[in-house]
Amino acid sequence: MLLCLATTLLFVSCNNDDAPIEIDQSLIPGEWSLTEVKSENGKVTATIENIPVNGDYSISGKDYTAEAIFTEVSDATKPNTFVSSGGFTLVAKITIPTQSIDYEESIPDFIGAGEWKIDGTKLITIVAEKEVSFDIMALTAQTMNIKKDIKETIEQQGIAFEVTGSQIFTLTKK
Repeated sequence: MLLCLATTLLFVSCNNDDAPIEIDQSLIPGEWSLTEVKSENGKVTATIENIPVNGDYSISGKDYTAEAIFTEVSDATKPNTFVSSGGFTLVAKITIPTQSIDYEESIPDFIGAGEWKIDGTKLITIVAEKEVSFDIMALTAQTMNIKKDIKETIEQQGIAFEVTGSQIFTLTKK
């Protein structure tokens, strides 16, 4: 019976989540619409009046008008390009002890315009000489899920908030 239980646990605990995905770069060129924004493992810390405060946050989106066109060039000496238009409304919920804060912000320009490239399982965008790396979580002919890890300091009303977590963007091909 112990052997049966051990075999069952081994079978249940083994999965392919750690297997690297193959990225078919030819699926990226085209017109994409942003259809979902969400967060994962959102944490926020700050010191307010000499008291450390820890909390969680979650984000989502609404009122999506963001679109991006990715173009792949045939000349290897020239970079691939993209241009975006439109935006969305970012909806955030921050929960700290004794308080919950709801916040909305209009994001008028999704990712701007610039160059793109693939490095392994990463989509790298370059806008105004600033490189941003997104992990490609899934890529099909119709859907692209990309994730950006966040670790930054945001100052609001004289208080520095350390923000960590991930933002996940779902794009659907037009």
